[in-house]
Amino acid sequence: MAQAAGFECVFLPIQAKGKLSKAFGYLRTLVQTVGVLKRQRPPVVWVQLPQVPALWAALLYRALYCPAAKIVADCHNAQLRAPWCRFPLALSSLRRADVILVHNEAMFEQAKAIGWPMNKVHVLEDVPPVLSDVKPTGLARSQIDAPKPWVVFPGSFAADEPIAEVMEAARLAPDLTFIITGRPERAARNGHDLSQLPPNMRLPGFLSIDIFDDLLREADVVLGLTREEGIQLSVCNEALGFRRPLVTSDTAILRQLFSAAAVMVSTSDPRSIADGCREAIADPLLRSELSSKLAMARLNSWTDEQFSSVNIALGA
Repeated sequence: MAQAAGFECVFLPIQAKGKLSKAFGYLRTLVQTVGVLKRQRPPVVWVQLPQVPALWAALLYRALYCPAAKIVADCHNAQLRAPWCRFPLALSSLRRADVILVHNEAMFEQAKAIGWPMNKVHVLEDVPPVLSDVKPTGLARSQIDAPKPWVVFPGSFAADEPIAEVMEAARLAPDLTFIITGRPERAARNGHDLSQLPPNMRLPGFLSIDIFDDLLREADVVLGLTREEGIQLSVCNEALGFRRPLVTSDTAILRQLFSAAAVMVSTSDPRSIADGCREAIADPLLRSELSSKLAMARLNSWTDEQFSSVNIALGA
């Protein structure tokens, strides 16, 4: 989005464990954020939520240093669910933003149901990355020693991800290599059992951006799956931007947004997942072309309609 909207992206991670150390981490990062804003004096501040303290930092910056600054609260779907929707001062802070963004119509309706100030809420869908025709660099192959074709499932071992079903799909398709990214140590706390991985599955762990991007370039299929309705998976847009064949969950919102390019599968059915991957691999040129066409259509719609309406709301 920074590339498409023309803003500078600053990321300050919270590297703390435990409630007390995390609280101090948020306080330290809040001070750092105010410092960055004070030095750079941006007229518009985009804050990605959840991480409500980041919004507090933007509000403090406006109150102390730049009263004319506009604040955009860009809300991921987790901001509309517990615990973040109940975070202290979350709703009152959102009311003080100039524009509140949600990523699809389902989230818009949910925002209305939980009492957000709907006169400020706009739908701004995730935008596909704008990519040049960069060839694979070899970084992914140096990290992952496995035969092709590769089915890449970018994940985080979150509770909504069907890890067991993907493992079973891998057993049903032993000629494919299934690669699940993300930190495996998070799996157990979210109810995932990784004790009996199929031999054609790889867990490379958390990857740097350079390696992750190269993995997407190398992917024969990009797999985006969720058990939850209303979630707009960012990996689907990444697949379009990298012009890769896409297989994704047949939820209402994902069908609406991506069915023009993707093979839609039943998240709870390993056979459906395996068959969907085979279908995508069977005609890679067609699937890549469909992804490229949909990426351009979504980018044009985003720029000409959705992002334009946000700029109007900001008075730009």
